[in-house]
Amino acid sequence: MPLLVTLNGAVVDADDPCALWQALYAVKLKRLAGEAIEETEIRSPVTQRRIKVASTNMKDLDAELERLAVACSAKAGGRRTRFAKQFRFTP
Repeated sequence: MPLLVTLNGAVVDADDPCALWQALYAVKLKRLAGEAIEETEIRSPVTQRRIKVASTNMKDLDAELERLAVACSAKAGGRRTRFAKQFRFTP
């Protein structure tokens, strides 16, 4: 039985790295567009402040997207994204 999670309003299988990558990328695009930023206002008799709060850390989101992209590529049987080149010198 697959483990289903809801991300950005879409229900995806938590064991499928490709589906998770697509859902998280949509979250990142919304965040970059400013839709995931919430704004609140604090008022007092003397001052008035507006605070903008983001719900996710972009660095953590990028790291998770990279991890999921590698896992999705491995699942699809694609080539590795990084590999060591080997060569031999013959005189």
